[in-house]
Amino acid sequence: GSRRNLVRTEYCRRLVRLFDAMLDNRGVHLDLHLHQMLTPVSTCVVARKLSDGPRGDHWALRNEAGAALVKACRRYGTQYATMKPRVVRLLATQALRHDRPRATQYGGICALGMFGPRAVDAFLLPAARGYWVRWEEEMDELSSSGPTPGGRGDAASKAAKMNELSMCQQAMLDAMRVFLQEVSPAEQAGRVDGESLSDVFGERLIPMLPERSDYMLSVL
Repeated sequence: GSRRNLVRTEYCRRLVRLFDAMLDNRGVHLDLHLHQMLTPVSTCVVARKLSDGPRGDHWALRNEAGAALVKACRRYGTQYATMKPRVVRLLATQALRHDRPRATQYGGICALGMFGPRAVDAFLLPAARGYWVRWEEEMDELSSSGPTPGGRGDAASKAAKMNELSMCQQAMLDAMRVFLQEVSPAEQAGRVDGESLSDVFGERLIPMLPERSDYMLSVL
């Protein structure tokens, strides 16, 4: 049933794209069915597994599903005031936990970043340092480990884990960019511990600062 469909990546992408197209069509009124549609689309963002093989691009599916959620909230958020907060809380609750799979963390971070600087400020900034340090430690551990007895299969598993960590890091950097480029330098100074961020992200933050604010540059 529905669980089997979740690992059919292209099937899920077609359904997400259909939902996205329906949101664009002002002649289609989804009001009565919105709740039933939001649940599976949200699942396509944070599900543990969305691919039945290496050719299934579940990363792209998570991105597309996240973008569709944002579009739905923009279209119907005024009509249903609790809709956006519920979706954002769901993403944060499901994804921002250290015991969740990396793919789930990636999907949640990407989608929260798409919801804009306020969502990043509320949910990702407080967690960014902890996640980044943990990912770096895991990456270092994988990089320093020698050849495994299992041969090619274990090597592929190691490469897959490193790719998952790299995707999570890029998602966090993209979310940080949303905040740093859309929030004024004055507000950044009041919301962000620049020294803490610079300790973790270092020079990666510089391309994200279009105005090169004295505050942020001074701590890099």
